[in-house]
Amino acid sequence: MTTFQKLTKTSTFTQFLTPDAKVPTIEAAKSAGAELIRTARMVEGSFTWLVPGILEGKENPKYEVVAVSPSAMKDLGLQEGEETTELFKETVSGYSSRVDAIGVYPWAQAYAGWQFGQWAGQLGDGRAVSLFEGTNKTTGKRYELQLKGGGLTPYSRFADGKAVLRSSIREALGSEAVNALGIPTTRALSLVNLPETMAVRESLESCAVVCRMAETWVRIGTFDLHRARGARKEMRKLADYCIEHVFGYEPNNSGRKVIDAASKTRYQDLYTEIVKRNANTTALWQAYGFLNGVLNTDNTSIFGLTLDYGPFAFMDTFDPSYTPNHDDGMLRYSYRNTPSVILWNLVRLGEDLGELLGAAPDFVDDTEFIEKGLNSEQIEGVKDRAETFIMESQKVFETEFLKSFNKTMGKRLGLQTFEEEDHDKILTPLLDMLQACELDFNQFFRKLSDLELFAETSSLDVEHFFPQIRGFAPMYSLEEAKDKLLNWINTVYKPRLEKEGSKSDEERRERMRKVNPKFILKGWILDEVIQKARQNDFTLYHQVQKMALSPFNETWGLPEELENRLTGDVPRSERDSQCSCSS
Repeated sequence: MTTFQKLTKTSTFTQFLTPDAKVPTIEAAKSAGAELIRTARMVEGSFTWLVPGILEGKENPKYEVVAVSPSAMKDLGLQEGEETTELFKETVSGYSSRVDAIGVYPWAQAYAGWQFGQWAGQLGDGRAVSLFEGTNKTTGKRYELQLKGGGLTPYSRFADGKAVLRSSIREALGSEAVNALGIPTTRALSLVNLPETMAVRESLESCAVVCRMAETWVRIGTFDLHRARGARKEMRKLADYCIEHVFGYEPNNSGRKVIDAASKTRYQDLYTEIVKRNANTTALWQAYGFLNGVLNTDNTSIFGLTLDYGPFAFMDTFDPSYTPNHDDGMLRYSYRNTPSVILWNLVRLGEDLGELLGAAPDFVDDTEFIEKGLNSEQIEGVKDRAETFIMESQKVFETEFLKSFNKTMGKRLGLQTFEEEDHDKILTPLLDMLQACELDFNQFFRKLSDLELFAETSSLDVEHFFPQIRGFAPMYSLEEAKDKLLNWINTVYKPRLEKEGSKSDEERRERMRKVNPKFILKGWILDEVIQKARQNDFTLYHQVQKMALSPFNETWGLPEELENRLTGDVPRSERDSQCSCSS
């Protein structure tokens, strides 16, 4: 463990990619006026040098570091207590005067994207400012630290560069909760309250800054931008950067080379790796009922990270048509459509990389091809090869997705093995039953782990699986729903356990509790935390954070009444709630 001051800091993104043509150097950034670094404009380049502007022009601005994540601090390699140092507090709050002490000049990334299936043009970090990459010396893992809510940038478009407290709390708690479940995600190192900095949304709201971190902030939209510009050399440079400095850098205990073009080109390997990572993450989302809510290409990480926490939610009652985004009238980002949308985004990435994916191994590094591109005789062959590879990659996605989903769901059910037929014979009937009986998706598995299936007095009581106050118009009466649940347990689940010899309830319970959380960060809980925080009371925030960081615990040492309430039934009026993208 080390101090924030001594943490190894780098900036490979700005070292290897092309800066904004109008702000080509750090010296230019230091003397640049607001029209260049604080005003929306079209940018030529991959990033713009700039310092956080959220506290600019304010004398003695009021700020408070209200929370840090002990888990994120540990993963970054920072020793306990560093969050109390002035350098840490001022850096994560957006003090531009701390840039010299850090030793790396900040930047905002340019990217574009497809939003709700429509081309949105140039987007970029409209309120996020990357500070540096910090490397944990013990693990070798490198994270790029970024301030969300850091002020205006050339990519702010029509917005104000601010992040309100409400959305900042959602991201800070949400990303750490997802990480604790074992789902790849960006992280939240700290939450800073800015009570005197206001922003107009549906109403006037106070602001905050989240210092978040990720192995990389490159997303599919980063590639989309270069394709839209026709910047083929920049596309290649970005792909090479990802191969060498994102995936090539990643510590890998298995010794497997992430990019190993033994039989294909390195660009095909890159694309395949991105496809597999996103397939695995999507499967984990589905297995834990997590929905991002806005899966545009600018919100799809090349590293397979859960990225940008807007109107996200963990599903309450199981409903494949549920979307947490109330602006998603077509259900594009619903639970049912999530895998197909991620695959759609990956096809857009394949189109971005088409020229590189279609170039044969003996041609992809040809000097004339690199400098001049394809001639008329080469276009069709490269196009056909790229299209074939992208189509084959869709099968890779489907295979990886099902493998990861089935494996995770099997573990959630306490199975020690998972057979190919289990998907249709166990999982499909299970999900149909959960939907018909309107059961809470995640609570179901935890409660299932507690059942004594093989006790001699095996009279099962399943009434506690159902909320005390059921939905407004349930499909089945309570007795009918209990019969359906018991039928699945007795005719599908229990025989499958017997088949593999899993007859010890105690051993099954132990396995299941390791993968089935007792606490899930539900929307109604976030709403309560936000209401308290708006009154400058962050007590509930810290209590919820403690539970979210250790979701598999049976207890957290908090008041019993609070723990029972936060792990109990979702209030009927709050079930399956939705929110907007406003943040």
